[in-house]
Amino acid sequence: MKRLAAACVATLALAALAGCAQAPTTAAPATTAAPPAAMAPAATAPIGAPPPAARPGASPGAKFAAFPCLSYTLPCGKAATRKPVAKSLEGPLAGDAARGMRIAHARDKGNCLACHVMKGGTQPGSRGPDLSHYGSTGRSDADTFAAVYDMRARTPETLMPPFGTNGVLDDQEIRDVVAYLQASR
Repeated sequence: MKRLAAACVATLALAALAGCAQAPTTAAPATTAAPPAAMAPAATAPIGAPPPAARPGASPGAKFAAFPCLSYTLPCGKAATRKPVAKSLEGPLAGDAARGMRIAHARDKGNCLACHVMKGGTQPGSRGPDLSHYGSTGRSDADTFAAVYDMRARTPETLMPPFGTNGVLDDQEIRDVVAYLQASR
């Protein structure tokens, strides 16, 4: 009985996610006489080739089609969001790297490990770039602060959450995370 209930719950969850997933904004025209090999270009794409959505001519929303829509009341792609904010670092960094590491690894705060490989972290994600040696890249404190505050100001279609704009992290917490990233060599 427990197995049947668990299987039913799992099936419902998968159906809900499948029904809620964002669809690409444009669809390719259907062909009637396409050979089976042409129907699955992603399976035969060479390693290192850009995904279909990153290719020229692909719709901007297509690369996010794998992510579920999290709005309960609005259709996918219509949920209201705050406008990007380009905030610069004022004054010296004055961040604490140890506190920044705790913030970056905490699931209720930065949760940077969900997407990035970071020094001292366990079970990192692979969606974002590897940040384990970020301090040796030569990026400035101000540049890093602006990216953590709201990356959308630089890259409008980024998947990185706007930690400062959304109020997830305050200015001092972002300074601490920047100090941690700069200390990662």
